[in-house]
Amino acid sequence: MQFSTTFQFAAMAAPALFQSVSGWSFTMYDVADCHNSTSTVDRVEKAGNVTCDSVPNANQHKSILGAIPAGSECRISFYPSAGCGDKVAFSLTQYTTTCLSIEDFIEPLAYYEATDCA
Repeated sequence: MQFSTTFQFAAMAAPALFQSVSGWSFTMYDVADCHNSTSTVDRVEKAGNVTCDSVPNANQHKSILGAIPAGSECRISFYPSAGCGDKVAFSLTQYTTTCLSIEDFIEPLAYYEATDCA
């Protein structure tokens, strides 16, 4: 009996353990250290790929913090102009886990795309 109950539990839990990683986000701040006690914060949360979308309030941001699940190949790339055809200013991946200052960029990072996030 014990084996049967254990096997049933394992069979029910397996789909949850092997689900693909989905959902990612990034948060942009109007201060250089990602501190949000009094700053303007813009957060983008999505699942899957995104083809060149605009960043809200892009001209106000000075730092960014990404949240891409571990084990994901997802890459969020940022661009200064519409169409996302320019050279990538920088990208967030699962390994980008600290606050990044973007205040030294000449142009605001106004657009982003998400690839390999499906």
